[in-house]
Amino acid sequence: MKLTGKCKEDFYKWLSNDFDLEENPITINASYEGDIEVYISEHFDNLSKSMQYGVYVDFFDSVGLRISIRNIGDSYWYVINYPNKKGLKDRYEGKLMSRPEARTAAIEEKNEIYNKNEIIKNITKPNVNIL
Repeated sequence: MKLTGKCKEDFYKWLSNDFDLEENPITINASYEGDIEVYISEHFDNLSKSMQYGVYVDFFDSVGLRISIRNIGDSYWYVINYPNKKGLKDRYEGKLMSRPEARTAAIEEKNEIYNKNEIIKNITKPNVNIL
């Protein structure tokens, strides 16, 4: 569950902007040389996949990419709503899979949509504390 391209770049900017050093004082190892983006990205990468998923959802929500994971019993699929030139478009993946597979597939699909969709321009700061 990794981001690529512009999506990855914007995600780490968004994540760094949400981290408030005054509320969350940290000691940054000298090897980071004050680069909070590098510090946060390395620590984010060490979170569990479930925790990373929640942060990804907050990021994608902030740019208008909504997701829902749906299930029938132990089988899951995802639906993504995102802006396009005509308003909102749905992307539906009806393949039944496990919950972790559905979450991973949804994030990878959102990454692809983000990198291709020129409608998504403004990154907003969420009203949640990420770290």
